[in-house]
Amino acid sequence: MTRERIWNLESGVASVLGSVIAQRLVRAAYAAMRKRNPRSVFDPDSAQFSWSSFVLWSVAGGIGLGVARLVSNRAATVGWKIATGSAPPKV
Repeated sequence: MTRERIWNLESGVASVLGSVIAQRLVRAAYAAMRKRNPRSVFDPDSAQFSWSSFVLWSVAGGIGLGVARLVSNRAATVGWKIATGSAPPKV
């Protein structure tokens, strides 16, 4: 495997893990703040659905995923530098 492929694999795995963690944190924050199931806010058939909550938590989730992507990419870069002693390839 080339350095570029290994880097793509490492950064991809880090991104997936970061996204999963961010999703769980956003859902936990919603459950802690609203004291109800986080799935109800995104289900238009739910009696608890409201557009204002939907938009608010969609924006919060998007910000959370953006931060998670940034953190996971940085973690992948640091891990690459520790493992190889050089900067990751530019892809």
